[in-house]
Amino acid sequence: MSNVQNTKKRPRNSPPTAKKCKKLKLSTADGPIAVDVASTSKPKETNVTEAPRQPETTTKPLIHKLTPARPFPIVPTSMSASGPRSAHTEGKNLICITRNTSLGAYMRRCKNLIIKDGYKTLHLSAMGAAIPLLLQLSLALPPILPFAPDEIHTEIHTGTTEVQDEILPDDEDEDITYRTRAKSTLKVMLKIGDGESSAGPTRNTKRRRQGKAREEAGEKSSGPIVYDEPEQVD
Repeated sequence: MSNVQNTKKRPRNSPPTAKKCKKLKLSTADGPIAVDVASTSKPKETNVTEAPRQPETTTKPLIHKLTPARPFPIVPTSMSASGPRSAHTEGKNLICITRNTSLGAYMRRCKNLIIKDGYKTLHLSAMGAAIPLLLQLSLALPPILPFAPDEIHTEIHTGTTEVQDEILPDDEDEDITYRTRAKSTLKVMLKIGDGESSAGPTRNTKRRRQGKAREEAGEKSSGPIVYDEPEQVD
């Protein structure tokens, strides 16, 4: 007779049955040993969290920007540097533009140099962040001057200059190092007419009159001086 195996079908809605572990019999001298072997055995997972790395802190070096060289001297070589500024009659038309002074102050200064002092040429220079202020000044000056637009000429020159910075070390025993960087410059020359017709600034006539009056007073009092003795009473 043939052995017929009866298999039962699992209904569709029933949950799946858990898998059974198989038993293996091992024969030894003492007797059989039953060992449970799980077909779906997984090792336990261990969650290992790494500590976040701290960013490396880098200290920036201390940088001291040195004052760049001026395109024009503060006091002309022909004038005395120890005297008052009002006595300087040369070099007034050489102006260095900075952001510390407003546009209106520069406009009044340039207008007085042309009208009162008689200059026909202005030399304006700016560097770095002061270049936009110089461009505004060069465009704002011609309309306020009492000259025809055809007589006013403007020349613009661009360039680059080198400036130095001091790098201060963290350790006091180390030496100070220097670095060189480039900086843009702009020069504007404003001419009225030929720019050479004027012989320079007009002299102060008030001082000349005072000097002449003193000379005339000295000439009048140049005679001998006689003192009268007072009368003596016996």
